[in-house]
Order: sequence, then C-alpha cells, then structure tokens
Amino acid sequence: MKSLKNIIQRDFTKLGGQSLGRLKRIWAKEIGFIPKNSQVLKAYNQLIKSKKIRPLLDLGSFLTTRKTRTQSGRAPMAVMTMPFACPGRCIFCPLEKGMPKSYLSDEPAAQRAKKVNFDPKLQIKSRLKQLAATGHTTDKIEIIVIGGTFSAYPKEYKIKFFQSIFEALNGKKSKSLEEAQFVNETAKHRAVGISIETRPDWVTKDEIKLLRRLGVTKLQLGVQALDEKILKKIKRGHSLEPVATSTRLLKNSGFKICYHFMPNLPGSTPKKDISMAAMMFEDKRFKPDYLKIYPVQVIPTTELHTLFKAGKFKTYTDKSLKNVLKSIKEITPPWVRIDRLVRDISRQWVSSGTLKTNIRQIIQQELKEEGKTCQCIRCREIKDGLHSQSPKLKEIIIDTLGAKEHFLSFEDKGNLYSLLRLRLPDKDQQVLFPELEGAAIIREVHTFGSALALKERQSAEAQHKGLGKKLVSKAEKISKEKGFKKLAVISAVGTKKYYSKLGFKKDGLYMTKDI
Repeated sequence: MKSLKNIIQRDFTKLGGQSLGRLKRIWAKEIGFIPKNSQVLKAYNQLIKSKKIRPLLDLGSFLTTRKTRTQSGRAPMAVMTMPFACPGRCIFCPLEKGMPKSYLSDEPAAQRAKKVNFDPKLQIKSRLKQLAATGHTTDKIEIIVIGGTFSAYPKEYKIKFFQSIFEALNGKKSKSLEEAQFVNETAKHRAVGISIETRPDWVTKDEIKLLRRLGVTKLQLGVQALDEKILKKIKRGHSLEPVATSTRLLKNSGFKICYHFMPNLPGSTPKKDISMAAMMFEDKRFKPDYLKIYPVQVIPTTELHTLFKAGKFKTYTDKSLKNVLKSIKEITPPWVRIDRLVRDISRQWVSSGTLKTNIRQIIQQELKEEGKTCQCIRCREIKDGLHSQSPKLKEIIIDTLGAKEHFLSFEDKGNLYSLLRLRLPDKDQQVLFPELEGAAIIREVHTFGSALALKERQSAEAQHKGLGKKLVSKAEKISKEKGFKKLAVISAVGTKKYYSKLGFKKDGLYMTKDI
C-alpha cells in the first residue's frame, strides 16, 4: 500500500476515467499486481486526508465500485436471521440444511451471514467496511432483514436481533433496544429505513405493533399469486383475504408495502400472470408500493422438483418469460417501484427456469428497441451527474381499500427526483395506534440521487435542494384541506431529526404535527 501511495502521489495529476486503466497497468510493473479500484481509492483518500495531494474532480465517484448500490440516496444492507422453522409448506420453496427456509448458502447475502454464524452485529460491521472500502457513503443505511417468515420468530429473538443491528450502526452497546435507537438518531451510520419479510397471514395487530416498536418502516409480503386456485395448488396456506387485510392494516399504520410475485407457478399461464399483475395494480384491495418479481425456478429437494421430474410441471421458455415480464413492466403504474426481476440463485441449483440473472437489463434494451418504456420508479429515478434545477410538482390520486392516497413527486423530462406517499384514511378505519387517531399519514418521503454524507451540501445534487421539504409542505396543505387536524409520519429512527426540523414532534411510535 505504501508503494501504491507513492505512485499515486507521483502520477495523481494523470488520474481520470480514460487514463486510470492504463496507469494501473504501468503501476503493476512496479508493485507486482494490478491494484483494485478499492485499493486505489483507499490510498487516494489517505493522501487527501494528509493533504499530500489535492482532490480531483469526480475521481472518487469514478473509483466507486457498483455505484448503483447507493444511487437511490441510501446504502442498502441485507442482514439475515438465523435458521428457524417456517410455518409454510409451499411446494416451490427450497430448504437447505443450516439456512433459513427459501435461502441458499451461495447467495451473496447468505454467504456473508453464514460466515459469521448469522450474527447481525458482525454482518453489519462487515458490510459497512466493504461499502466504505469501495467508495460508498454509509451515513444513511437502509436495513433489509431477510431470512424467511420474520413474524414466526420468537419475540425475544426479534428484539435482541434489532438491538444488535442498531448497536453495530452506533459502534457501541446499549442497555435496551430503545436506548440503541435513541443513540442512532444522531449516529454516524443512521438507519433511515428498515424492512422485513413475512407472510400475509402472519401479519396480526400485535405483530404490527411490535414491528413499529422495532423501528420497521416497510414490509415485504410473500403474496406469490393473486388467484385462489393457484394459492391452493402451491400449498401456500392462505387465501387472498389475508393479503387484502394485512395490506390495509399496514398502510393505515404508515408502512410501505412490497409484494413478492411469482410468474409461472403451477396452474398459471403467461396470460394469467399478466392478468394477476393488472389485478395487483388496479384492485383497491392491493396496490403495493414496491414489487419483487421472482419467476419460478425449480430447485432440487422441493415438491415442485418432483412434479417437474414426473413431467407434471414445465417452466416457460426464456422468450415466453421475457414477454411476460415486459408486459408487466409496461402496465406498472408510476407510483410502484420494481425492486427485483429475478432471484440471484446460482445455476448449480436450478433444474429448470431462467438462468439469466441480468434479465432486467435484457428486457430494458428490448423495450427501448421496441419504442416502449417502463414507468416504474426505479426506471425513472435520477442517477449521477447534474440535474434539472426546476423539476415540476406532480400529483396522482390512488383509490385504495380504506383510504385515498396522494402520490406526490418532483419530475422533469421523465426523471424522478423526489416522492412522497400521503394516506388519507376513511373515518371508519380501525386505528392500531392512538397517536394516529384522526391523522393523515405520510408513509414515505424519498429524494433520489447518489447518497451524500449527512454533512455535505452540494447545491447541484437533488438530495439537498429541499425537495422533500416542499413535498411535506404540500402534503400538509392537502391534509388540512381534506379536514384532517393532524399529520403523522412513520419516521425511521435515523430520520427523526429531519422531521423535527419540519415541525414534527415525537408522539408514541410516530412523529406528528398539529395542522
């Protein structure tokens, strides 16, 4: 590393996007290996810190590995729970010894978790180190708890698990979960969003209250299909009623909702898959905010594999699957974000089903060639670089079960800069939390663009143009006009200081403001 520092110090004026590759090859002759971008970045940052060289415009961004990880304004971090019995008996779900059900040991997040015996604190510490080494800002962290049906785990384990997460982010131990959360409000690495995975039939009123206590702001629900016959055929163990009920209760409590949807299940067809997707977006009982599409992949040891071997089940061809996924993307509303299009499962596990983990990129290119577009949030959110100085405010009203929702956004030329989800519950809706009585509720505020350090102030970047503040102000105006006396927000632990500056005060497990 010392020799690399000396070389950078000598040649730093030549560093840049076009010259870096050539310079790395020249440096390799002196140091005996071609340095990784992360190694160059580490030496580069140390030299800047010691004031031995001056910063070079955009070089840090160029050296950052996989920049898309933090282009949504925060650093996502998956944390896996320990193996535990799952209440489901789904015919497609793999079960590998020593892993939580539905996960396989060579998936990236699973590999990291298994290496540290599923210790959440060690998973967080390792990931923070990796992200920092590859040039990512880790001030704002989005925690994604994975590992199957989280709601089925013992309550004591869940509380301890979350306390460990906050302690790892804080870099210090705490006497309780609540103390760890309080410390995180002003910590260097703040949890600005937390999601968990569970089944719709395990979302009880008591579970919702516990999730809010843990600091959860988003739920990923394993819906899989919106058809009673298919759900029965795959032995899902519940009907569509728990999907609708859990969605309404969670939205009324401010949570964001992500559905897991599986095309190509037994009993379905390409036409049926597209029809179910349309139902998901149009039926007021459903309408998720986020979507993960996991086309069926046949895994050995599953009941589905037995059906496949007996010739009683067949997966779509890649061409047929692409047509299904393209059709779904074409009908996806602009208020939905498609997070994933395929599971990251290595081909050694897949007996049948697509092996193309880059199918999203393939589909995007084909849609472009066909003159078509996807309006989902992920396809429109801004990336790196300078952006419009005057994005326009847009508003979409969404009719859902139990409430009208206002999707507010700042957009310009097809690019999405910032969004807010405002829910205006009907007067007859059941309220699980007394602090939400009579309140309109902000379920999400998100400004896009590469994650910036909390102390950075770069006027050209969308995250510091005050767009979120303007959207909150608009939400307050709408709520007041609709007769609400109170505005609540499901604040993550790490965003409470932000909402405090906007006039919100801590109120139970939420933050509220009299309007």
